[in-house]
Amino acid sequence: MMTAYHPSNTSPKSGKVAPLLLLCLLFLGILLGLYTPIGQSEAVSIDTVETTDLNQGGQLYHADSEAFPSSVADIPNFIAQRSPVQNVSLLGGSYWYHVELRNSSNIATWVMNPSGTLIENVDVKFYSEGGLVQAFKTGYTADHDYMLHYGKEVFFPPGSKGQLLLRFDSPYFASFPDFEWLSVEAFKYRVSWENVLALFAFGALLTLALYNFFIFITTTDRAYLYYALYLTAYFLAWAFTFHLPAELFDLHNLQLHYIFFFFLPILNTLFYIEFLELKKRAPRLAAWSRVNYWLPLLLLPSCFIALHYAHVLATLAIGYWLILALVSSIVCMRRGFRPARYFVFAFTALLLPGLIILPANLGLIPDLVRNSELFTLLGGTFDAILLALALADKIRILSSDKDEALHSLHKMLAITRTDHLTGIANRHAFDQDFNQVFNLSTEELDGSKKALYLIDLDGMKRINDRHGHLSGDKLLCTFAQHLSTLEIDDCKVYRIGGDEFTVIAPIDRKSNINIAIANIEKKLHEHEFRGVGVSYGIAHSHECQSTHDMFSLADKRMYEYKTLNRHARADDTTPLTQIVGH
Repeated sequence: MMTAYHPSNTSPKSGKVAPLLLLCLLFLGILLGLYTPIGQSEAVSIDTVETTDLNQGGQLYHADSEAFPSSVADIPNFIAQRSPVQNVSLLGGSYWYHVELRNSSNIATWVMNPSGTLIENVDVKFYSEGGLVQAFKTGYTADHDYMLHYGKEVFFPPGSKGQLLLRFDSPYFASFPDFEWLSVEAFKYRVSWENVLALFAFGALLTLALYNFFIFITTTDRAYLYYALYLTAYFLAWAFTFHLPAELFDLHNLQLHYIFFFFLPILNTLFYIEFLELKKRAPRLAAWSRVNYWLPLLLLPSCFIALHYAHVLATLAIGYWLILALVSSIVCMRRGFRPARYFVFAFTALLLPGLIILPANLGLIPDLVRNSELFTLLGGTFDAILLALALADKIRILSSDKDEALHSLHKMLAITRTDHLTGIANRHAFDQDFNQVFNLSTEELDGSKKALYLIDLDGMKRINDRHGHLSGDKLLCTFAQHLSTLEIDDCKVYRIGGDEFTVIAPIDRKSNINIAIANIEKKLHEHEFRGVGVSYGIAHSHECQSTHDMFSLADKRMYEYKTLNRHARADDTTPLTQIVGH
C-alpha cells in the first residue's frame, strides 16, 4: 500500500511525561537525521510465487541528476561511480537502488511493488539477459496498474538472471520503502483483499459521518456535529493517504495530504470535551486539551513551507491529542460516566497501531506489520464505530434516566393528588379536574354537560366521640371504597376534606349515582355504622357561570337536604330517597 504517514502513531508512554518524551524522541530523530538501514548488495533468488523481500539483497546510493545506464553492461561502471549509503533519510531525498535477481521458479510474469511509504516518483528499469530492458514509472505521480498500489508487471523468464535498478525520490519518508517481488496471481489476491478492506473502512467512516450529521440536525446536540466533522476530516485525511483523490480525480498535491490530519486533534477535542462533559468532570484536563486547538493550527503551515517536516509535526500534534483524549476518557470513566468506557476502547483501538508503527516510523526498528497504513486505517475505523457506540450508549443512559425521572415525577404527582387516608383523589386533584371539566362542558354539546355531587357524611362526629377516631377513619375508608366503584364512564370521585366527598359525572349518569349512594348508605348500616347518613346536593354545569357558582349551588342544596332530613336520621331508620331541589 502506498502511503507515508501513520497518523495514529503515539508513544507507549503515559502520564504527564508522555507528551514530553514523544516530543524529545521526534526532534531527536530530526536532529540526528534518522535513517533506516538496508542490506548489502547480493543476488536475490526468486524461488516462490509469494512475496520476496528485495531489501535485504540490494544496495542504496545517493542520486543526483544522472541518467539510467543504457544497457546491462553499463551497470557495473554506473554503480562504481555512485556513493553507497546505508540508510534513507526520513526527511526525504533522491536515491538509487540496485539489486541482482535470479529466477529459480517456473513463473515468467511478476510484479515489482514499492510499498510501505508514500513515494512521489519511482523510475524503474529491469535489465534481463539477452539485452531486454523493461522500463516503467510508478509512485504517487504516476498512473497505477492496480488501484491504491504502486505495483508494475515485469517479464522475467524462469532460469534467467536480471538486474533491477530504480530511482526514487520524495520530500519525506515515514519509513524505508519496501521493494517486493511476487507473482501476478499473488499480488492480485493481495490487492483485492486490501482494497476491499480499505474501501469498507472508507465507506464506514463516510456513512457514520453522514448519519451523525443528520442526527445533529434533528437533535441540535453539538456532540453529534463535532463527531460528524471529525469523521469527515478522518475520511479525507486517509483518502489522501491512500491516494483516492489521485486515483479518482487525478489530483496530485502532497501539500494537501496533511491538512486534514492537523484538523483531527481540533475536531476530536471539541467532540470529547462535549461528549465527556470534561469542563464539569475534569476542568484541568479540559484546560490542557486547549493545546489541541492552537498547536495543530500553529504547525499546519508546515504543509506549505516545510513539507519535509509536516509528517513529523503532524505526528507530534496527533500523539499529544491521542494521549490526552485517552487519559480524559479514563478519568471520566473512573468518575462514574458510564459511556466513557466505549471512549476508552475507541482510543485504545487507535493507540495500539500507533505503539506498533511509531518506532518503525522513526527508523528505530523495522516495520512490524506489512501495510501498516491499512492496519492503522482499520484501527481508526474501529475507533469510529466504538465512538458511535459511545454516543448511542449515552443516548440510552440519558433516555433511561429520563424515563426514571418521569416515572418518579408521575409518582410524585400521583401522591400529591391522592388522599393519604382513603386512597382516592384529594382536594388538589379535584380543583385541577373540576376547572378543566367545567370549561369543557360549557363549550361542548348538552350531552357532554356535567353534574357535581357534594357529599357529606352525617353522624361522623358521633362515631368519633363514641368509638374513637380509628373508627371514624374506618368509616371514611369504607365509604370511599364503596364510592370509588362509581369511577366508570367518566365519573370521578374525590375526598375534599374531613367527611366531605365529591363526584363529577355526566348528567345522564345522575339517576344511577343516586341509587348507588342510597345503596352505599344501606351498606354502611350493615357494617356497624348504623346511624350514619349521607347528605348530598347536585349542581349542573349548564346552571352556572363558573366553578365557584357550581360548587356553591351544590353546597347549598346539600345543606338543604341535610336540614330536611335531620330529624328523620335521628333514629337511624330513615333511608335517603330524594334530593332537595331535584
